[in-house]
Amino acid sequence: MSSNDEIQHQDASALFRHALDSSRLGKRHDSLESYTTSVGRGSELDKEDIPKEFSLVTILCRNEDTQSDNTKSSLSILIGKKMRGFGEGFYNCFGGKLEKDLGEQKQPAKGAVRELEEETGITIPLSTMEESFVGTINFTFDDWQENRAMKVHLFCVFVSLSADATSSTQNQNANTINIDQDQIRGCDEIEPVWVHNCYDLPLQQMFADDSIWLPMLLHHHESSIGVNLKFDAWFHFHRGGTETNSILHYHIHRHDQDMSNNEPKQSAKFNVEKKLFHALHDNHIHNPSIKEFKESWSFANSVRSFMKEGNRMTHVLDVAGGHGALAALFLLLVPECESATVIDPAVVKGEVGVKDAWSEYWGEKRLTYRHECLRTGLRKELDRILHYNNQDISPTNVLVVACHACQHLTDETLEIASEYGVNIAVMPCCQKDHKGSWKGLSKRLAKSNGNKSNNSQEIASLSFGTIMDLLTAGKMMAWNTGLQANVEYVVKMKLMDSAITLQN
Repeated sequence: MSSNDEIQHQDASALFRHALDSSRLGKRHDSLESYTTSVGRGSELDKEDIPKEFSLVTILCRNEDTQSDNTKSSLSILIGKKMRGFGEGFYNCFGGKLEKDLGEQKQPAKGAVRELEEETGITIPLSTMEESFVGTINFTFDDWQENRAMKVHLFCVFVSLSADATSSTQNQNANTINIDQDQIRGCDEIEPVWVHNCYDLPLQQMFADDSIWLPMLLHHHESSIGVNLKFDAWFHFHRGGTETNSILHYHIHRHDQDMSNNEPKQSAKFNVEKKLFHALHDNHIHNPSIKEFKESWSFANSVRSFMKEGNRMTHVLDVAGGHGALAALFLLLVPECESATVIDPAVVKGEVGVKDAWSEYWGEKRLTYRHECLRTGLRKELDRILHYNNQDISPTNVLVVACHACQHLTDETLEIASEYGVNIAVMPCCQKDHKGSWKGLSKRLAKSNGNKSNNSQEIASLSFGTIMDLLTAGKMMAWNTGLQANVEYVVKMKLMDSAITLQN
């Protein structure tokens, strides 16, 4: 969210007299990745932590004759005072929980129409509510064990107070619904109240996030005629609920649309990496973790850089791939890749998550899981692709990968895959030297490098892990590796960014 796109809190304080102090509004993050990293949640979450979903409707009305008075807003807003339940005594916009049995989770606008009519007596056509969708506001809490995450579907509807409330009109600003003032009534849960000058909005008696996104929304509709504001927001609240009512971190992403000609405005575009990361986060999928996603992304792109145009991989086998993010990335990043199979004896709950988040991007391609150990599972899959498949598939179009493969897993993956003459890419970890001779060499090299005189020739200092990787590379280039498949292996090596992982 750039400074041109948002109204900063100091500006909001000047316009919206009752906005909460910035000390209670937390740290703003320019990217969702930065926000997610700072919130630091993920490993504790499971399927039961899927957020509860709600609707929220902002009702606005344009005022007349306010141009000459800078202290008055051109907008009125209808808000409600909570009389009971969560947030009692606070003011809020109108909405409530989406009912799954009524199909509202799949069509949130239906829930918004129902809740608004129940709480205010205002009836909005479903098509108008759908056109008035702004975006989602996602809430998490520091005391997440007591307060479950929430996802709120936000709508903004313009109304006109008119004696003839039987029709809707189109003006230059928005799709405006005519309503009769007398039809507005409350219920035992909430009491509607008009604030005819939005700058007087009682933000000090509203949830802390309202001091951020609501002034932004109102300021936008005052200053931008013919432009509908679209945004998604994430807020992480401090412990204590309504008693503390303060935010730790937040991020807002705007993607406005020009409603006067229905053409998208220029907005920040996500590259593929960010789009996939957002798809995981928007679906509340935390396996793969941020670190695992970055490793998989770097691994897949490193392998792509080594591919020759004529030998693009059509089939990928991911050894000990767990959730399958690495296998899925090859489906997404390599156009020729038709199928990817994860071979892992463990059933990882991230499997479903990766498919839910990314399957729309790979279309008819196939991501499958084989829950079997490496020794038998890898051979069976290679036999299936190369020998039992009616298609004439060359070993040069098959790729076996293993990310974060410990020493024995690296050795066995290379041994089995090289028997078939297929391409192999591994990122070793936890390298071991059972006899101890190579670890000693690493220490002697480091010692010699540290004790060299100014006139002596510099001696390379190699870590033990690097030495073991070089030995593995040498083994792969030996004359008898791949002999069974009548191939000769060429080894290429690449270091991963230390900001992602220090040892690979």
